Amino acid sequence: MRGFIVAVALACTLLQAHRAQADSAPRLIVLAPHLVEQLYSIGAGALIVGTVEHADYPAAAAAIPRVGNYAGLQLESILALKPDLVLYWQSGSPAAAISQLQRLGVRTVGFEAKTLEDIAADLTRLGDLTGQQQQAAQAAAKVRQRLAQLRRQYQAQKPLRIFYELWDEPLSTIGPDAWPAQALTLCGAENIFADAASAYPQVSAEALLARQPDLIIQPVSATENRRLTDYSSRFAGLRAVQLQQRAQPDADLLHRATIRTLDGVAQLCQLIDQSRQFYAAKERAAAG
Repeated sequence: MRGFIVAVALACTLLQAHRAQADSAPRLIVLAPHLVEQLYSIGAGALIVGTVEHADYPAAAAAIPRVGNYAGLQLESILALKPDLVLYWQSGSPAAAISQLQRLGVRTVGFEAKTLEDIAADLTRLGDLTGQQQQAAQAAAKVRQRLAQLRRQYQAQKPLRIFYELWDEPLSTIGPDAWPAQALTLCGAENIFADAASAYPQVSAEALLARQPDLIIQPVSATENRRLTDYSSRFAGLRAVQLQQRAQPDADLLHRATIRTLDGVAQLCQLIDQSRQFYAAKERAAAG
C-alpha cells in the first residue's frame, strides 16, 4: 500500500512539473507570420512547433513545420503536434478552423494589431504567454520610444498629398482604417482617399486623375511577386508622374505588425520628406 501511495505521489509530482513547464515554456502553433517574427524578437522562437505559409522571417522560421495558410488549416497536423497554445490572427486566420480547435479543447489566443502602438502591446502579451516578460518589456519600450521619435521628427511637417497603391489591377488603395494609413499620418502626409468607405477600396482612373496626388507610393515586396502600375503610360496626366514623384518603400516591412514595421515607417517618412523638399525647392525657385 505504501508503495502505491508513493507511486501516485510521484506521478502527481511529475504531472505538476509537466504543467509548470508547459506554462513557462509552452509548445506553440502560430498562425500568422507577424506573430512568428514577434516571438523570435523576444527570444521565444524556439517554442514554435508549427506555423503557416509565408512565415519567412527570421531565416530560422523556414525550418518550422507548416500547418496551412490564410485560406485553410490542417487540423490533423495541428493536433498531432500537441500544442499547449495556438496563437492566431483574428482577422487573418480561418475563423471556422479556429472555432473547431476551440471546440476540441485546444487553448487559443487571438491577436489583432490595429495601431502602431499595438505592436508594443502585443510584445508584452507574447512575453506573458511565453515567460519572456523581461525581453518583451525591453522590446516594447524600444518600440514606443522609436514611435515617439518618428512623430516628433515628421508628424508636424507640411502635409503632402499621397496616393498609396496597394494593387495594380484592379487599382486599389488604402482607406482611413487601413494598416498603412496611420504610417502616412505619422509621416505628415495626407491620404487622398482618406474619405473612402472601406479600408482597402478599388479606385477608378478618373477618381485618381481628379484628386492629383503630390506623390505616388508603390510599396514593393521581395517575397510577393506582382506587377506595378505603369503610371507613365496609364496616368501621364498626373502632375506627380510628370514631376517623377514616385517612391517604392519596402512592403515587407510596412505591412507586417512587427518591430521591423518601424524600419518601414522610417523609410516611408524619409521618402515622403524627400518629395516634400522637392516641392519646397520648386516653390522657392518660382518665388524667385
